[in-house]
Amino acid sequence: MGIDTNEPQFREVEKKKFDDGVLETFWTDNGIPYFIIKSGLDLSEYARLAKLSLEHDRQIAHDFTSKVTDESGEQEVKFTYRSKWFLEGLANEDME
Repeated sequence: MGIDTNEPQFREVEKKKFDDGVLETFWTDNGIPYFIIKSGLDLSEYARLAKLSLEHDRQIAHDFTSKVTDESGEQEVKFTYRSKWFLEGLANEDME
């Protein structure tokens, strides 16, 4: 399984920024994470970073829509995560 150079990479500086801004991650019974971030941070930027983090970690093999919410709960930004595991398996002929 190779790294797709066309995909945005989750650089160390972005990982640190994301980790520093996230206060809590909640997981639903269906395996969907939701992120609570510090108030005053750019929700759209953290939605992008959350997606990059999930894509980088490759721990979730299903597609879903999630969200990033500020700690007051008054603002949120949704994002869509698309797992590429199935397509990677086909590309690498891992499936029989």
